[in-house]
Amino acid sequence: MQIVIILIFLSLIVFLIYKGTHETTNLLGGSIPVSNVISHWSHFFKTFAMSSDSFYGELEKSLANLEMPNADIGRTTHKEGGFLSASREYLRIKHGDIVFDVCAAPFGKDFFISWWLYESEGGMRAWFKNTKVGDFLKNRAAKRTFYQIDEEDMFRSCVHECILETLAAMTENKGELQLTDADKAFTMGGL
Repeated sequence: MQIVIILIFLSLIVFLIYKGTHETTNLLGGSIPVSNVISHWSHFFKTFAMSSDSFYGELEKSLANLEMPNADIGRTTHKEGGFLSASREYLRIKHGDIVFDVCAAPFGKDFFISWWLYESEGGMRAWFKNTKVGDFLKNRAAKRTFYQIDEEDMFRSCVHECILETLAAMTENKGELQLTDADKAFTMGGL
């Protein structure tokens, strides 16, 4: 009987921690609060297809060659809809609390690529969310130095350029697929 009570208690704690670290306003069925989105970019390639895995592989090589300090590169998944929906693989490039999630996917006989740039909540901020300690940590995180802001800008520009260069290499000799300057541009600001 004591084991059942302990399991129920532990399950309740896990549920409360999970609930406390996930916003109710999510982005596209994922676990990214819309308020954390810094920027988004996408492009649709008509009558062109490649595998997501091959694009991610080439992009991973390109990013590794840059030797960006403090950058973590790996794969992650986001749900397409609700809890029981299928998952879609993304390439995640992370630098501190700043995260790029890159999506490359066939869409019928066409191809689509996008990236989402957002600020993740650090581990401590997630644990103490909606508390005085959490508010203090959030306010401290909001105060950044010029260097920290410049470093985030360098990271953002570097990753975006790497994505564009990988796309250019993979669509080489396919003139109609080359991106214009307007296609390459992105603007800062959340949704």
